[in-house]
Amino acid sequence: MIIILVLALVLATSCKKDKPIEDTGFKDKKESAADDSKDVEDEEDEKTDNKKSAKAKPKKDLNYVKGGDVGSVSSYVEDREIWKGFSDDRHIAIAKRINMGVHLPRILLDSADADEANAEIDKMAEDLMGMYEKYKDEPENFEIGFYASFSTYQDEDLLSIKVSIYDYLGEEVQYYRAFNFSLPDGNFIGDGDLMKHFGVDEDEILTMVEDALMEECELTNGTYYGNVEDYAFIYNSSNHVGRILNDLWDNFDSLDRQIYIDQAGRPQFILTQYQIVNTIPCPLTLELKANTFAKDPISTVYLRMARRLGIDPYDDRYKAFIIYLGAAYNEPSLEEVLKKLQPWSAIFMDYYDPPMLISMYSDDGEIPFINGQECYLIVPKYRNASVSLKELEIVDDGGMVKLAEVENNYMDETACAGPTFICQNTSEIAPNAKITIRYRDDVLEFTPSISQKDGSPVLPDEVINAEGLLDWDSLIHEHGYSVDMYEIINSLIPKD
Repeated sequence: MIIILVLALVLATSCKKDKPIEDTGFKDKKESAADDSKDVEDEEDEKTDNKKSAKAKPKKDLNYVKGGDVGSVSSYVEDREIWKGFSDDRHIAIAKRINMGVHLPRILLDSADADEANAEIDKMAEDLMGMYEKYKDEPENFEIGFYASFSTYQDEDLLSIKVSIYDYLGEEVQYYRAFNFSLPDGNFIGDGDLMKHFGVDEDEILTMVEDALMEECELTNGTYYGNVEDYAFIYNSSNHVGRILNDLWDNFDSLDRQIYIDQAGRPQFILTQYQIVNTIPCPLTLELKANTFAKDPISTVYLRMARRLGIDPYDDRYKAFIIYLGAAYNEPSLEEVLKKLQPWSAIFMDYYDPPMLISMYSDDGEIPFINGQECYLIVPKYRNASVSLKELEIVDDGGMVKLAEVENNYMDETACAGPTFICQNTSEIAPNAKITIRYRDDVLEFTPSISQKDGSPVLPDEVINAEGLLDWDSLIHEHGYSVDMYEIINSLIPKD
């Protein structure tokens, strides 16, 4: 009986296994989900390929480029070894160094554009040999007098080369040049296509450059100028960044090959093509970083202030806020000015001090003094907007009295960016300075004056008086002000 039951069970199981599955038109859930997932992945891959995203595919068979900057790899570049033309073994040894040596690339691509690039580098090599002949007999010079280096980046679709030359005995600004090629055709590609390869749209590049410049200047300012307590504050990087931005906006569209990709695959922007690097301390290159959460050009400070005041921060009619802080003509009045500034700094800048533009003059050409006591806070609408101050004076123009710009090196050589503290003379008769706020091609110039009716600031329609932003009396504290700003401004106030 038991045997019969076992046989029956085996037979039933066998029949169940052999029963064909009806074609219902539906797949197993797991199989269907896997196929759907694959379809989505295929769509995403297609989008990625179309955009040439930042997931650039590195080639695995690349050669380490001996003589290139550390980490350089490529199958299309080699060192020219120009030191073979040097006559002194000591100089040859110096030139072959891995750092502060003399290295120039030879591009091995077979294309007309590669030939053009090589011809340009041939001229560089010729110039370096000229430098060598000039400097090699310097009696106390055991160095060569110049450096040259190059870096390479290569993936399946791109070759990027940077060349740098520094003639330090000639006191020249370090020179940079970028050469970017598409592969395998070896044709030049522009900066827009270069960044598109990494998933960055062309219209995003300028904002990335602006942000990188602001970040670099803030870092430099905090590192090297944090303890300045006198008029030397005008040499801070924060007092130059506005001028760099202005030069950038004037020339950005007219220059090419401003970006190269370094050995690690990071885009670097070259500033040495801009004239400003020859006049003020400037970063020579800037690492560009994409920030998904910082694409809006409007300042977060401006946005928060606008919402507090019930104003649409995106209203095109308005370009800036201004807050009158008071007059600083001696130590007690200066304290009052900075006490009013402090609540704003605490709420909107996390206690950081804004950069300063102060109208100054000098009788002896050495130590400057403050030239005007009226203090304002300017908050531009755009986070990377430049702010500058130009001195004005009353002149007689053929019997007509008018305000005209005059030269003032203390003011002409500086320009800040973002929220800025300004000190100038303001009156109903003749303000002594003109404020300029610029963001790219959008320029606003105005001279604040005082109303004869009620003493309030007279402003253009684009600038909003933000006096009602805070309940100042409830927020001002007896000893609550920036000591650093106090020391700097107080050093400029003439003492009896």
